[in-house]
Amino acid sequence: MKSSTRIIFRFVDLLCILIALAISSRLMLPPYLEIFADYTGASTFTVLIFLLSFYMMDCYNVGREDFRDSCVRVLVAVVVGIVAAGFAFYTFEHWRFPRMMFVVQMAVNLTLSLAWRRAYFLFARRTRTKPGQVVFFGSRGAQRARSVLEEYEPETEILGYVGDADATGSAPAHAPGDRADPAGPPASGEGPVPPHTSGKESPAGPHLGAAEDIFAVIGRFSPTRVIILDSVFPDRNTAHGLFNAKLKGLNVVDIRGLYERLAARVPVDLIGDDLLLLEDGFNLNVNAAVRRLKRASDICFALVLSAAALPVLLAVALLVRCESPGPVLYRQRRVGLYGREFTVYKIRSMRLDAEKNGVAWAGKNDPRVTRIGRFIRKTRIDELPQLVNVLKGEMSLIGPRPERMEFVRELSAVIPYYDVRHSVKPGITGWAQVCCPYGASVEDARLKLEYDLYYIKNMSILLEAKIILKTIGVVLFPKGAR
Repeated sequence: MKSSTRIIFRFVDLLCILIALAISSRLMLPPYLEIFADYTGASTFTVLIFLLSFYMMDCYNVGREDFRDSCVRVLVAVVVGIVAAGFAFYTFEHWRFPRMMFVVQMAVNLTLSLAWRRAYFLFARRTRTKPGQVVFFGSRGAQRARSVLEEYEPETEILGYVGDADATGSAPAHAPGDRADPAGPPASGEGPVPPHTSGKESPAGPHLGAAEDIFAVIGRFSPTRVIILDSVFPDRNTAHGLFNAKLKGLNVVDIRGLYERLAARVPVDLIGDDLLLLEDGFNLNVNAAVRRLKRASDICFALVLSAAALPVLLAVALLVRCESPGPVLYRQRRVGLYGREFTVYKIRSMRLDAEKNGVAWAGKNDPRVTRIGRFIRKTRIDELPQLVNVLKGEMSLIGPRPERMEFVRELSAVIPYYDVRHSVKPGITGWAQVCCPYGASVEDARLKLEYDLYYIKNMSILLEAKIILKTIGVVLFPKGAR
């Protein structure tokens, strides 16, 4: 979903929150009190906490998930907002609202937030803009390009590609927009476009011509965007011509940058040493000041969270011990910074004989997981003892998930750049952990690595804050754990 669309959605939610505040205060406050004038601090806090709650609950996948899922997310977000606001208001007496005002505000906010989402579901197709039209330059990574466009920009129409036809298979007899006689003379201002070969269509669509025919293709089909799949141009004039076309308004983008912007991942199969070397990012180990700041924040957060989590850990430990015999705390060797192994601490969530047949991925509805274990995995409570690892300096609060050496050897052999994730400390939570479920296969591990590379490349205070907020949403709205 485009960032501009998300901004509009947040603005609509902001209006809903303000309207809910105005209606509930009009009904429940004395007539001589004005919510935004006499309760400025309280109303401002309410708006911020609700927007934060909607963000944590990931309520802006509107149109990309079932409406019932949106309803549940919005309901949880509103309840969290009300609870947080109520806790703050009864801590500060001058912010205190009548209790019934919270009920009215929750009902109005929930109604309005669900109403506009329902309207969007019903009328989005009618108001959808004209599909963008794309021409691929080259063919390497065409399947990845098609997949990311279908997932994040489904309205985009792929016209075809220019380049070597043998790279992705031959193309069908006709391309989108062809005239009845494709070999006939081109329209004014167009160069010759080679006839299409017959055969199975490639992931990049129909073959529109050789790389040097890109300008004839642009003149013929007038695409809204050219996506560069192969960055090796046949000659300097082609690159210069595309640059001039970009200056005149044609959207020319590289697939790696487009993939990273849309999917918030780094495409493992489309990168190389030269690209990683010259790209901005991957510089945490270069910047000593940032490393020290991250370490200091890890210690502060770990101390605060340890104190807050202690009652929860004691209660869960009692439940684990009552359900199944054996130790509550589970120790396991994992791979950390620079590939060094360390002992990680977790609350046991499986039976004692879980690995009697050897090391194995945790599958969906894994029978080895206990009933309490399933709950603490979904809510990530089983990870809380790793705060000890954070204090010891073996882990960070945020980073790639540490894996076992057996899995690391297996995955490093088949997934390029898998070892890059060991260039930073592993984390209790991370970008991959909040964006996709636990991995149970090599393909899952490849997907998570793309998220990890994005984090390592773009590490910043803003991204870390975003991960923390999304982690809270995952804990409150459990999904994907195994």
